[in-house]
Formats: sequence, structure tokens, C-alpha cells
Amino acid sequence: MRLLRSSLPVILCLSSIICTHVNALSSLASSSASIQYAPLPTAEADRAFRYASSLEKAGLTRTAHAAYHEAATLYQCFLDSTDFDHVTDVDQTSDVKRFMLYSCMKLAFFSNDALSDPKAALRLYREAASMEVQSAEAFDGIGTSIEACVGNLEEAVAAYRVAFDLRNESDSPSGTIAFHLGVALERLGMEEEAEVLMDRLRRSEASYACLVDSWGYVRWHTRRKDSKQLNLYMGTRNMLQLGIESAMDLVKEADGLVCEFGVASGRSTRMLQELLPLDCMLNGFDTFTGLPLPWQDLPAGSFSTDGAIPNIEGEVKFYSGLFRDTIPEFLRKIEKTETEEKFRPLAFANIDVLMYGSTLDILESMHSRVVPGTIITFGDYMCHSSWRQDEFRAWRECCKRFGWSYEYIGFSLATKQVIVRVTSA
Repeated sequence: MRLLRSSLPVILCLSSIICTHVNALSSLASSSASIQYAPLPTAEADRAFRYASSLEKAGLTRTAHAAYHEAATLYQCFLDSTDFDHVTDVDQTSDVKRFMLYSCMKLAFFSNDALSDPKAALRLYREAASMEVQSAEAFDGIGTSIEACVGNLEEAVAAYRVAFDLRNESDSPSGTIAFHLGVALERLGMEEEAEVLMDRLRRSEASYACLVDSWGYVRWHTRRKDSKQLNLYMGTRNMLQLGIESAMDLVKEADGLVCEFGVASGRSTRMLQELLPLDCMLNGFDTFTGLPLPWQDLPAGSFSTDGAIPNIEGEVKFYSGLFRDTIPEFLRKIEKTETEEKFRPLAFANIDVLMYGSTLDILESMHSRVVPGTIITFGDYMCHSSWRQDEFRAWRECCKRFGWSYEYIGFSLATKQVIVRVTSA
């Protein structure tokens, strides 16, 4: 149930334009009989754009990526064929440029987050930054992509500075960009300038102050590593890949269980299926009716698929219902296939359920299967205003209750994910 939060600033600033543009297309099509059936200049691009958006909501990121690419290509064709000396509809041309920017930004985001290609993301963010419509998010994306490639931190800082200046000029919040800049400056040893930014964030609203708190936690747990070589901006798929690769010994040698808790539309489920061996069963658990309770600014029912289970072929099995009900039933079926010599431990779990109570239900229900070597990826462990009260808290409480020791093997400030390896149980 990965949220595309890093692209939200662009989405929000363009949402009203999208609605206006679509409404304008509809009114144009019906205003005159002479043009009612004639294709509008951007009709095919708009169709591809809407199709891409629907695919994204359905968790089909690879197909959505292709559709956004088609939309961007068609918008570019429109711009290339436009005689700007004789433009009669300035608003439409301006909107097309913004849609072009949005599509390019989406392609960049998917390239790193869903396709594990930060170099492609960097190229696309640079393309977006070169467009006529100036975007702070494009330059911020350049910085995070450079870091995701474990590239030159000085170059990343230069991009963050441009993004920060653009955002300040627009009088819009620059908290996330300031955070990225502050972390990079600190890692370069420019602590005085970094502290000025971080102090401002600490004093700002909770959604930004929590970023500084999270970075302090990450910094402490990575203090023995070369700061300049840390990859703190891996995308969702790369984080899942790191987790799966770390769990493969248990998967192969002990027929370890591979589970995902919090499936929703199946976005991360499809990524996991790509990463797992063809004969490895992936077990997905969800109510498919969304969040049971409100969480932060999300209402109850968010991420609901109205009970519909994702249509994913291959070695995937879904269990619909509350975790406290479906997990015990799942384990009873597993026990029937085991012998005294064959115990199937939990090899890998992707826990992406946001809330403390749901995370606690999962860990309590699965605790008998947790062994040294178990790998758990948490989807929203940090970098949000209630992070210390949700997945983080449930994990720490269960470690104390069940006597688990663990180590962190991955953090992503971009996706809020962390990966833990159980070292003793």
C-alpha cells in the first residue's frame, strides 16, 4: 500500500488545472456542430493521461508508466506542431505545457520508485527542469535521484538550492525541500548551515518537524557508515529488493514464508512478485475495505478496493479479512503441512499498514514464526507526524515482549520504509 507522497506537491498544484482542462475540452466538443465530431488538438494526449491516472490508482505502475510516456509524447507533438506566432488559445497551450511537465515528473518518479532505475529518473527530472514551466519539485527530484544513484553530493546540494529558491519565490511551503537540503549539507560537513534549516523545520508544523526527528534517528543508526556513501533515497522497489535478497537464505533453505500485510490495489505485491523466484508463494493479507479507522488526515476506508482482490496471476494467494482472523487460520493450514523436522519460519514480511493496532495484530499473530534471519520491511516506519506511535512503536513493543534483537539494514527517507533483520529470537 505504497503512497506516492513524494509526487503530491505536483499533483495538488495541477489538480485544478486538470479539471479545468477536461471541462474545457467537453465544452468545446459540444459548443458547435461543426466541431462536435472533430478531434481536438490534444484529445489523444488527454485520453492517454486519464488512462495513466486510472492505471496508477489501480496499482499497475508499469502500465501506467507506459501510458504517461504516451501522453508526454503526444503533448510534445502538439507543442512541436504549434505555430506560437499565431496562437489563439494561450490558456490551452499553457495547460498543455503543465500537463507535459506533470507527465515527465510522473515518469521520473516511477523510474526510481517502481522500476529501480534512478539514472532514468535523473535524466527525466533534468528534462522536466529544462521546461518552460519552472518546477521546484523537478530540481528537488534531480537532487534525490543523484543521491539514489549514490552520486556526487555537491551536485545534489546545488539542485536542492535551486529548488529551495524556486519554492520560496512561489510563497509555497518548502519544508520537504529544505529537509533534503539540510540532510545533504550535514552529510557534507556543512553543519552550521544545515542546522539553520533543521531548526526552522523543528519549529514548523508537525509534518515537517517529524522529518528532523526521523533524520536524527536514522543518523544515529547509520553513524558507523560512511555518510557520503549512504543511499537514503532508494525507491519502493529497490527497498523491497534489498529485503528479499536478504531473506533468500531462509526462503531457499527453510522454505520460509513470504508475506505481505497491506495489499490494497496490489502495487507493491506486483513488485514483490517480480523479485521472487517463480516457484515462491507470496501470501497477501488485507481487508480490501481500506483503513479501519481514520489515520492522520486520511478518513476510515482510505485505500479501499471495495472488497475487490487484485487480479494478479502466478504464485500469489490472498487472504481477505482482519489480520487477527486471517493470520491464525493461515498458520493452522501451514501447520498441517509441517513435520517435526520441517518448520517453516517467516523469511520475509512487507508490513505496510500505517497504524499501530494493525501492526501489533500482525506481529503478535506471526511471532511464533519469527526467527534469526527474518527480514521485515515496514512501509511507513518514519518521516510522518505520528511515526513514533505507529509501526515503529508496535515493532519496539513486540521486540521487548518476545525477546527479539534486530539490526537495521536499510532506510529510505524518500519512501518512509525501513528494513530490519532479526538477529536473535
